Amino acid sequence: MDSPDTAWPGFFKQYDCLEHVELPEPPGQSGVDVFSAIRMRKSRRSYSSEPLDLHEVSAILYYAVGIRGWDGSWPLRVYPSAGGLQPVEVYLAVDRIDGAECGLYHYNPLNHSLCLLRNGRYMNTLSVIALGQDHVAEAPAALVITAVYSRTASKYAARSYRYVHLDAGTVVQNVYLAAEAMGLATVVVGAFYDEKLCRLLGIDCYNEIPVAIMPIGKRL
Repeated sequence: MDSPDTAWPGFFKQYDCLEHVELPEPPGQSGVDVFSAIRMRKSRRSYSSEPLDLHEVSAILYYAVGIRGWDGSWPLRVYPSAGGLQPVEVYLAVDRIDGAECGLYHYNPLNHSLCLLRNGRYMNTLSVIALGQDHVAEAPAALVITAVYSRTASKYAARSYRYVHLDAGTVVQNVYLAAEAMGLATVVVGAFYDEKLCRLLGIDCYNEIPVAIMPIGKRL
């Protein structure tokens, strides 16, 4: 995951953080092969009260949207992306993760770290935004997946709408498969109030739009 000294900033957002949480190196393999993970994958809406740990969070984020290498200053990601333009961003609402305080974070793939945007507990808020789905509030954490349409539109114009959603779909499946490989529970949530979620994330809901919420935790 070594990076060059410079990379085009249009591939991912970078914030001024209240705090950085360095994530441990993601595991190179799991005890579950890819065919088994695909076959066993399912949507799971029940979560243990146990906290997640940073090793689990590291694996989920890296295998969802991490940088696996470089072609010069061009990052190569673990998810396929139309034109290699990488529109997907990932935020993390943390309620119970050992080694990270409660708050709203942004994942920085450049240095594989979490950037704390604001302190607080947001799982209940996410549950309300997700049309009152109680299981969201019960999870120790949730990924919020967004897409920056202008990255893909810079090359594909009107067709970017299709390509961005294909890209985001592959990220969702990556999360599912990584969770399955580690024995964790997750589900993709597509029912939410867009503007309320944008306000929570501090995004404009025009250039950057929320695509999915994925609560995640240990299985019961």
